[in-house]
Amino acid sequence: MALIFQANNPKKPMASLTAGFHRHNNHRSHSSSASKIIIFFCLSAFLGLAIIANLFRASLSTHYLSIATNWVDTNAPVLILKLAATPHNSNNKGKDGKIAQRMGPQRFLSATFADLPAPEWQWEQMPSAPVPRLDGYSIQIKNTFYVFAGYAHLDHVHSHIDVFDFSINKWVDQIKMPNEMAHSHLGIASDGRYIYIVSGQYGTQCSGPTTASFSLDTATKKWKPLPPLPAPRYAPATQLWKGRLHVMGGSKENRHTPGRDHWSLAVKDGETLEQQWRDEVPIPRGGPHRACIAVNDRLFVIGGQEGGLWRCLYAG
Repeated sequence: MALIFQANNPKKPMASLTAGFHRHNNHRSHSSSASKIIIFFCLSAFLGLAIIANLFRASLSTHYLSIATNWVDTNAPVLILKLAATPHNSNNKGKDGKIAQRMGPQRFLSATFADLPAPEWQWEQMPSAPVPRLDGYSIQIKNTFYVFAGYAHLDHVHSHIDVFDFSINKWVDQIKMPNEMAHSHLGIASDGRYIYIVSGQYGTQCSGPTTASFSLDTATKKWKPLPPLPAPRYAPATQLWKGRLHVMGGSKENRHTPGRDHWSLAVKDGETLEQQWRDEVPIPRGGPHRACIAVNDRLFVIGGQEGGLWRCLYAG
């Protein structure tokens, strides 16, 4: 019997293992390089976005500054605000022997944003009002101050007037209002004795307006009705001018539509000389809570809320 044997080469398995090891290392090397490239590109992209965002922000600031500059009157004087601090010790003296002052930072203000010069007033606290009020109205006649109606809170309104006497610094009286009179958002004016109250909101929360109008004789504390306003208004501008009671603007019945209507009524000594209101020239821009004053034979309507009142949102 012939036996045939095949001799195995002992180096062959070792060579196979070495080749596999090298292939594994090459794969890991390629994977590591790819990860580094990806991380590098991500960081580069992030840095690029940050630079672009910064440039965009700078361009917006420049554009806004150019717009704001157009608002400023270049011919107006420039005011310089200097903040000076006096040292606590007297050893800090200048060359001329006077106490030196450390100057704080200087700020240049355009006249557009600067306050008008005015005397500095000192405030002192008055005696607290008899009741808390929100959206109450007031009139001063000589040394007497009248505060009308207003909210105690959303579910309660006041139906009286509190009276303060400045000569004795006390709240001295309370006057009951007519049942039909509004409780907030009033139009109010005075001739020095008689107070005229026009329209306004009747009731709590976001109740509707009323056209009811009245006059109060502050000497006798008696009320008289006036012809109702042609249409109800919230917080109209109201003023006496040339013997007529003028009522302008305010908000219409839906609260958020500004009214431009202007009506007037001839009055004297708390009584009406006409049975109905007269249409006048509408004001250019309507809205509630405007101040109104007559100066040098002119009627001025000032400030106020642009547009109508805020819409009332509450659960009910």
